[in-house]
Amino acid sequence: MPMKELRKLFVRQENAYWGLDIDLVRRMAGLFALIGVLFTVLLWPLSPLSDQIGNGGWALGIGIGVLGLVISALILLRPSLWSYRSLAVLAYFSVVGISLMQWLAGGTGEPYEILILIPVLFVAAVYPPGVIAGFLLIAAASLAAPLVYDQVSGDLTASAVGPFLLMVGVGGAVHYLLIEIRGQRVELAREEKHARVEARVDELTAIANRRAFEEALIDEISRADRMGTPLSMAMGDIEHFKQINDHFGHLEGDRALHAVAQAMDSELRVPDRVFRWGGDEFAMLLPGTKKEGADVLIGRVQAKVSAACRRPDSEPVWIHFAAAELQPEMTATELTGAADLALMAERTRDRRER
Repeated sequence: MPMKELRKLFVRQENAYWGLDIDLVRRMAGLFALIGVLFTVLLWPLSPLSDQIGNGGWALGIGIGVLGLVISALILLRPSLWSYRSLAVLAYFSVVGISLMQWLAGGTGEPYEILILIPVLFVAAVYPPGVIAGFLLIAAASLAAPLVYDQVSGDLTASAVGPFLLMVGVGGAVHYLLIEIRGQRVELAREEKHARVEARVDELTAIANRRAFEEALIDEISRADRMGTPLSMAMGDIEHFKQINDHFGHLEGDRALHAVAQAMDSELRVPDRVFRWGGDEFAMLLPGTKKEGADVLIGRVQAKVSAACRRPDSEPVWIHFAAAELQPEMTATELTGAADLALMAERTRDRRER
């Protein structure tokens, strides 16, 4: 393994469980617990638990097996009860249970110790290096325990060293592979989030687009209904925008659209937002604002655009804008229609006055 790849295993993350899905971890813990119980039952005929305390060993072993089944069922059926910490505690207790069965069966040379590989794999797949190192020390102590209470000579210590080295190697490989998978998962999530953001931003004007507006409008109406606060929506367009395209070219038209959008956006305060509706049309969402307040804001936005934006012939850019306020039981479509009708009336009024 290259040193660069090795160092990645020990990079400290703000979130020790980055890239993990807690629900998937819980399912994995439940299945690992179930597998451990099944393998334990399969080993019982090959290595009886009656060596140390007779039939009492069977009682203890069956109790451990039943407890493992109950825990497995609880994890799979009530996953919300389990956190990363509580699952780690269960992994430690599983090592204790395995060590107890190893002793009941006779200690050195009995097969139960290999079951420690199951919690080792789980811990290696989920937890950061510090936790893994501590767990491996517990696993090593469990593997070495029979050598102590059986007073085994040094010639047989390989019976504990071999399985421990196997667990370290397999655990390290699992941790490395899972770190790679988690990194890819995080990167894919980041790219997906970026793509979602990009899909809701108008490329030309750099403000939110109509898709973002429709989503935001539904959210704002729901919030206004729930909290009993006012909500206004304003629709607007650029006066004589077609003339800019026809007389000066579409590049100048695009420049004017961008300048107008940025001028409006800079004049609004959170949580007010401006969106490009389409063509030279814009929409504003004004949470917590009544119709009277929306009209005041419209006047301020129009003044800002006229002062900051110029046509290629140096004439100021003017935008028509009109607002409608959300009424009880009004839908998103109805509010949009009301704002559109208000804009049509505003255009007609402007023509008459001029």
